[in-house]
Amino acid sequence: MQLQTSLSQIIRSGIAVAALAALSGQASAFGVNLVTNGGFETGNFTGWTQIGDTTFNGVQCPGVGLVPQGSCNAFFGPVGTLGGIQQTLATTAGAQYFISFIFNSDGGTPGNFIVDFGGQNLLNLVNPPSAGNQTFAFNAIATAASTVLKFQFRDDPGFVLLDGVQVIPEPASLGLVSLALLGLAASRRRKTH
Repeated sequence: MQLQTSLSQIIRSGIAVAALAALSGQASAFGVNLVTNGGFETGNFTGWTQIGDTTFNGVQCPGVGLVPQGSCNAFFGPVGTLGGIQQTLATTAGAQYFISFIFNSDGGTPGNFIVDFGGQNLLNLVNPPSAGNQTFAFNAIATAASTVLKFQFRDDPGFVLLDGVQVIPEPASLGLVSLALLGLAASRRRKTH
């Protein structure tokens, strides 16, 4: 009898593990980054449109460990006015999105850093201080089937850096997956006691 109980528990555990793997695989499918070339690993602005003053904008690839993510990052140094990049993303009106990126300012003044998602101002820093690599993260709701993600910069005396740009859909079904996992864990616990 003890052998049957142990075998039955192992089978149930195997089923639970398989279900968890399937559900977590489904959840990770929703975690696709909508941004093309968000880490600038192409060595250029492929996927992006440059806007405004682009005189001192570019991509550098010093190698792994010398930038926050991957081998490359973008630099911006517009003087006297704003310049930057933007990308139009395929979105769903009414859906929520997680937006994140890594920003590094040299602390130069005058300076400005503005981030906009579909007309929603996410960030507007005037004379951002030198603080090393900073990760910023926001949640925003798309209002149309396509949404423009826009980064604008000004740094008269030097350069600011950008890397690791991500826009990830946050589906409501992710909450349902969490509830399913909790239910599965609770039923497994009840059956083993």
